[in-house]
Amino acid sequence: MRVKPRSMSVTSGKGGTGKTTITANLGVALGALDKKVTILDGDIAMANLNIVMGMTKCEINFFDVLLGNASVDQAMYTNYGIKVLPCGFRFEEVHETLSKIKRERVEEVVNEILGQTEILLIDAPAGMAETTLISIAAAREMLPVCNPTYPSLVDVYKTIRVANVLGSWTRGLIVNRTGKAADLLVDEVEQFMNRALGSMPVIADIPEDPKVQEAEREGVPVVVYDPECEASIAINELAKVITGETDLPYVPWEDREIGETAERLIRALTGRRV
Repeated sequence: MRVKPRSMSVTSGKGGTGKTTITANLGVALGALDKKVTILDGDIAMANLNIVMGMTKCEINFFDVLLGNASVDQAMYTNYGIKVLPCGFRFEEVHETLSKIKRERVEEVVNEILGQTEILLIDAPAGMAETTLISIAAAREMLPVCNPTYPSLVDVYKTIRVANVLGSWTRGLIVNRTGKAADLLVDEVEQFMNRALGSMPVIADIPEDPKVQEAEREGVPVVVYDPECEASIAINELAKVITGETDLPYVPWEDREIGETAERLIRALTGRRV
């Protein structure tokens, strides 16, 4: 039976929110729920997902695939039960890569990725750079991450508004590093977002937890490093929220998902309508 793949960009309005850590650990948590998960590092200029995942030797990456110099399988790495498609650190090649993008190659890559996964997570770069828009536009859902501070809320609000323009549905807000030392309570965050956007639920609050930094120093996702710590429990609960939703605006991938995601990527990467 064919699955209906879901594409989600994990975003933040500014750097330092813990977005990449959330992406990596959410992917592992979803994999533990028997979901076929692929994480694509969408930060084509300053990629670091592979570091969080403890993957330091990834010589072939997404750049090589887009340029037709490698297959998806060659650039895909498996760790902790999920697949990871890294971007690498060759940021000087970004402009050259984007200028050579071909529609046929994008369609081929998207077809292959979505054909072998149930959930595609795209780790988007922070801020409002061109590469951020690429990541948001390529996905049908967005999971914004913020910290419980007013500056972070304002920045993520802007990101959500941009996602609305690009046609990416925001499922709900993830508030990271909550706790006694936070500037705002989770209820205050939700009230702020509801006033600003009409309705924006907080679907997860991840507490500040020293185990997260310990895990990152070891190059291991915290949900693996210490499954019983507070942060791991919260991330695992988030994974259940993601998989437990049933009333979703999706159609079977063989009818629409591959073509739509490919068109989003082409439009975002090249500025061309297809």
